[in-house]
Amino acid sequence: MEFSKRTKRTIVLLYCFTALPLMALLFLAFPSQPIDWLIFSFMFILALATTAIPFHIGATTIFLSQWVTVAAFLQYGAGVEMILVQFSILPMLFRVRFLTDLPYRILFSSWMFVLVSLVSALAAHAVGYQLGTTDIGMILIGASVFMFVSLTSNHIILYTRDRILGSKDKFFSRDALWDYTGSLITLPFAISLYVLQNEIGWIAFLLLGIPFLLVTYVVRMYNTVERANLALSKASAFGHEMADRLSANQIVDMFMKRVAELFPLDAIYIVDNLKGRYVVLRAVVDKEEVTIEVESESIQNSFIHSYFSRSEKHCFGKASEWREDAPDFLEKDMNSLLIVPIHRNKKTEGMVILSARKKYAFEKYQMDIVHLLSTYFAVSLEKAKYVHAAVEKSETCALTGLYNYRYLDKKLEIEQNRLDTNPHLYLSALMLDIDHFKQINDQYGHHAGNSVLKDFARLLKNHVPEDGTIARYGGEEFVILLPHMTKQDAAELGEKIRKEVQTTSFLIDSDLSKNRQDEIIYLTVSIGVSNAPEDTDETITMLRNADRALYIGAKQAGRNRVAEYNSN
Repeated sequence: MEFSKRTKRTIVLLYCFTALPLMALLFLAFPSQPIDWLIFSFMFILALATTAIPFHIGATTIFLSQWVTVAAFLQYGAGVEMILVQFSILPMLFRVRFLTDLPYRILFSSWMFVLVSLVSALAAHAVGYQLGTTDIGMILIGASVFMFVSLTSNHIILYTRDRILGSKDKFFSRDALWDYTGSLITLPFAISLYVLQNEIGWIAFLLLGIPFLLVTYVVRMYNTVERANLALSKASAFGHEMADRLSANQIVDMFMKRVAELFPLDAIYIVDNLKGRYVVLRAVVDKEEVTIEVESESIQNSFIHSYFSRSEKHCFGKASEWREDAPDFLEKDMNSLLIVPIHRNKKTEGMVILSARKKYAFEKYQMDIVHLLSTYFAVSLEKAKYVHAAVEKSETCALTGLYNYRYLDKKLEIEQNRLDTNPHLYLSALMLDIDHFKQINDQYGHHAGNSVLKDFARLLKNHVPEDGTIARYGGEEFVILLPHMTKQDAAELGEKIRKEVQTTSFLIDSDLSKNRQDEIIYLTVSIGVSNAPEDTDETITMLRNADRALYIGAKQAGRNRVAEYNSN
């Protein structure tokens, strides 16, 4: 979390008026023993080395330097222990060295550890511990009390700080549990180091220190592999999850969401290449989806194009590595970047770009995980395209290209749900039937009839509003669904269609004429109109009402007319 200006001022005051006096107090007023500078040098080196090799359990970072600092307290007192702890801060802070408020974090950590050293030393001396003792019972008691009080007071200070800054984390969290577990592991090593160096001197640091560092390093490497395996496992699960999505939008949404959950990013972009022009297909910045309009040339002239051309992935640790060749859409305050190609049909179609304000936020293995996810992403999109094509084929009329009855039935169900949820809305239906269509087939042949149906369908499309639905109901019958349209407005639209059909010439190729020559014919159409909720509350009944109006009100009344449903 970021420190406010007020918090920064408070930290400076705390450090100046409490940390510095406490350091002097620990040196001058607390019990101490003469320092063997060779032993102290080994302690100093081991403390720094151990702190520089942390390892991770989940989101918790574990430092095991207490095995040296506790041994230093047991031997030389709180002053020497405090010095080692203060210098041990440096490797910890190196991990967050690019934060803008780093100086204040150093001062706060220094103040906190001085206070912790004071409280822990007071507690150990309160239970009777004396520096340099060889009583193993008192050594166990003193070391245990010092370590327990040190860890507990450290958590109390951090918990209080976070509460003041607005965090609502529990005091005894999972992180705290791992800290106590780490202390239980290091306590025997601290006691062993103290006892052994009193017996054999500096050789103890070689016998214990080198194996301890090696084991810590191996555990850290194993932990890194475990984290990579966990990420791979999650990536595989995400891949199956994306494969289950049927639409392209669902797949893109899922990809953006899961990548954001898996990696420490502040923004994610999908850059696509559509017929040679770059576009930012989707972008999420600070967990909010944003629309980005960017000139293709801006991306064409950036590092993105070079990696796109070579189909390469790359990880940038800081802004100076990419800022000079950056496209316009990347946020100016970003530092870390991870760029990975998206392959589709053995070609690079686009790029996935992850960015973070923190420097060196991404690890190399994460780049491979994103590449794996982008492969799942591309395959899922390809599958969705074929599924969409298959669904479209099953729901459209092959002759006219309009939706068929199967789709219409599904659409009526959707509209029914919409009307049930919003009773004040309207839905109108036009049922259209070409007059004397059988005569066209009988006189000119079925090929001519099909030609008429296709031309008639194209004419109807021009009259359907954007939110409307047009479908071939069967034979020469068609249905137009008109959301948000009153019965009167629908009847006026039907009359407009009727007049245009009556005056439109339809060119056909007659199969039944002797010379198979092109001919021009004219048509008329009969139309029935119904509305929900004016005529009924059910969409299926509305369609039947439009059908009834078509045959009774239009066909039986002479054809070539528009008839509204009348319940009387």
